[in-house]
Amino acid sequence: MLKMGNKERRKLIKNLIAAEKISTQDELLKRLKAAGVEATQATISRDLHALNVAKVSDGNGRSYYAQLEVAAPKIDQRLYDAIENTVESITMVQFMNVIKTTPNSNYATILAGLFDDSQMTEITGTLAGNDTLITISKSPEEAQVINQLVLDHMN
Repeated sequence: MLKMGNKERRKLIKNLIAAEKISTQDELLKRLKAAGVEATQATISRDLHALNVAKVSDGNGRSYYAQLEVAAPKIDQRLYDAIENTVESITMVQFMNVIKTTPNSNYATILAGLFDDSQMTEITGTLAGNDTLITISKSPEEAQVINQLVLDHMN
């Protein structure tokens, strides 16, 4: 069995639900296992939510998972709202940004997920703790883009 990163696993889930009508998480777990991927029900539930997957009906009363289209502005707006409501400060250090959120709130982890979901090309990766988030960019110029975005949307 493979332990797969969430991006690869989510891509596989997206392909599986596009290729066949999968009705339950248990059925999806079996398909993943058949593909050699080990995952838990809780992980699959988070993946389905992140992929904007919902159950739809086929007209014959049978429901199955389908990915719903999400407009990019909705993702951006969630990110902007999270920045406005949770970010207290940002400090750029070379090719990284250190973002401080509301103390003892776990908002840094949520904000990191929103940055990851946004698929901004200026972010190579994120690292989050309880109330501190680090965004890592390839260059100081890319880090500056992220820094300005956060500054523009801070409260």
